[in-house]
Amino acid sequence: MFYLMAGYILFINVSLLTVLVPGGPIENRDFSHLKGLIFWGFNLFLISLGLLSFITSYFLMLKYSWALWVAIILGLAYLFVYALDLAKIFPKSPTDMSKVLMLMEIINSLAAVLLIIICSVGIMG
Repeated sequence: MFYLMAGYILFINVSLLTVLVPGGPIENRDFSHLKGLIFWGFNLFLISLGLLSFITSYFLMLKYSWALWVAIILGLAYLFVYALDLAKIFPKSPTDMSKVLMLMEIINSLAAVLLIIICSVGIMG
C-alpha cells in the first residue's frame, strides 16, 4: 500500500513541478539576469529531478523497496527547491512571485512532506 501511495504522490509532485516551467501559465517571473552556468545548472537539476521522479514513481508501482529510499531523497530535493524559492533565496527575480505561484509551491511542499512521511513509514513497517 505504501508503495502505491508513494508512487502516486511522487507522480503528482513531478506533474505539479512541470506546470511551473518559466514562461508557462503560472511561473511568469523574469530570470534573464541569471548567468548562463547558474541558469543551465539549475535547469539541469530540475530536469534531472523530474526524470528521476518519473522513473522512481514507476519502480514504486512495481514495489521495489529501494525506490522508497530514492523517493525520500527526491522528496527532500523538492522541499529544498520550494523552500529556497519561497524564502526568496534562490532563484531571485526582479519580478515578484504571484500568489498563484506561491500557493502552488506551498501545495507542492506539502506533497513533498507527505511523500517523505509515507516512504519513511513504509520503510519502517
